[in-house]
Amino acid sequence: MGCRLEVYCNAADAQTMIDAAKSFNIDAQIIGRVEESDKKELEIKLKDEVLIY
Repeated sequence: MGCRLEVYCNAADAQTMIDAAKSFNIDAQIIGRVEESDKKELEIKLKDEVLIY
């Protein structure tokens, strides 16, 4: 069923976003991060697997 909503923000603001969601009885958590890269590719790391697009 996946994620219902993703919010991209600065790492420093993540807890504020989580607290705001919880104030509306919405469970929220950090599910990943975005890093700058010089390459034009997407790398997704999942437990023991790395997917590169």
